[in-house]
Amino acid sequence: MRRLLQRLQIPVIFSLVSLTVAGSCQAATEVNGGTTTYQGSLENFASPERGFYANFLTKHQDSPLQAFQLKTVKAENISLVRRVYVIPQYRYNSLPQSFLEFVKQDFDRARDAGVKLVVRFAYNWDIGGYDAPKDIILTHLEQLQPILSNNYDVIAYLEAGFIGAWGQWNRSSHQLINNSTLDVTADSRSIFYKMLSALPPQRMVLLPFPKQKMDMFNTTQPLNSDEAFSGTYRARTGTHNDGFLASSDNLGFYTYRQVDRDKQYLGNDNLYVVHGGETASASEHAQPYIGCANALKEMAQLRWSVLNSEFHHAVLQRWEQQGCMLEIKRRLGYRFRLTNATIPAKVKPSGTFAMTFTVNNDGWASAYNPRKVEIVLRHKQTGKEYYLPVNEEPRKWMPGNSKTVNVEGGIPANMPHGKYQVFLNFPDPSPKLYRRPAYSIRLANQNTWEAATGYNSLLRSVTITPDVSGNNYFGNQVFAPR
Repeated sequence: MRRLLQRLQIPVIFSLVSLTVAGSCQAATEVNGGTTTYQGSLENFASPERGFYANFLTKHQDSPLQAFQLKTVKAENISLVRRVYVIPQYRYNSLPQSFLEFVKQDFDRARDAGVKLVVRFAYNWDIGGYDAPKDIILTHLEQLQPILSNNYDVIAYLEAGFIGAWGQWNRSSHQLINNSTLDVTADSRSIFYKMLSALPPQRMVLLPFPKQKMDMFNTTQPLNSDEAFSGTYRARTGTHNDGFLASSDNLGFYTYRQVDRDKQYLGNDNLYVVHGGETASASEHAQPYIGCANALKEMAQLRWSVLNSEFHHAVLQRWEQQGCMLEIKRRLGYRFRLTNATIPAKVKPSGTFAMTFTVNNDGWASAYNPRKVEIVLRHKQTGKEYYLPVNEEPRKWMPGNSKTVNVEGGIPANMPHGKYQVFLNFPDPSPKLYRRPAYSIRLANQNTWEAATGYNSLLRSVTITPDVSGNNYFGNQVFAPR
């Protein structure tokens, strides 16, 4: 059975040390006229919805998130905060308005600080505690639904929570799961479906055990590319492993005598859903598993995106000592690296702008939440910007693979003549976050990141001039002014 230690309210965050590429390489090399090749970077930097997360637990509504806490998190190159609400006082009552305002205040402060939240609700934080009856949980989800829906932009994902000790779907005092086998019941299925319905379809909910996802949807088959990111309940369900590397079965995360089956399932399923959690022990039983060699192999196989930055301290210290911590920091989740781009030197007004770029995903996982892709042109003299949406799905840029994207759009007839810098932009699609640089994806390249805007420079310019030949553009995608 699983056992977790109680967390401190103020997180201990391991220092995330930056590493830059040594040598005298140029950030980009222009070849073949219009093609530019780009140098990668080994720097550790924050990018949305991936990497280590800071952990803040609140009991009895003691204190909302504080600006100084979130500033400390950001300074450590962390973009995620796990916020756990432990609410034993409400296990037999509806949630008061004061608590709902408390949660909303956390979301507002996270947005102000430029971080996203991993959210969990629990009715106890000990091995023998009580959870709430089904009807109370459904009522609480009904009350939380407007807040979750209106603030989903700063929610990375929701951990299922509510049921059992630590909200981990284990030892339910109201028998909401089968406590002997951890099997899903009709009650837990209805609660879980309510969680999914309380969130917009753009967000996922994570169960604590892979067997529970199989039970929830009555299949042992993992997701495939056809269903991935489709918005179905199954496509929005992932898992979080809070016993990572603590024993051969990760403290019961894997089904008894079905470890290999569960790992194979997750290795495929997690291509399309977020997977995270925490290490849990450095005991004698964990010693064969917690070293760098095995940890790197497991995180790559199981497509890890997020990991607790403070627990278990001894395991994280082992990674520091053995020298793999920097690689883990870089490769958790997606890590997009631009390899080359072909960009026209000149385009006439009303003409066709056509370019290609190739990106590698050097991370262990995909980008699990929706993401926009744009080309931005900025006039070198006036600073006026024009942008072109790109019909592309970066969530399907799979780990270990490269993706070449073809872009075609029209230059407006009245677009001012002159030289324009070319940028690649991956903004958050939420209107509240769309123009926030902290929520844009940074590419793992040298000298391409523009922190003030969240753009990735392609280190090239295009000149808009009537003194060039070419066909007029008759399609629907045309650069629009900011």
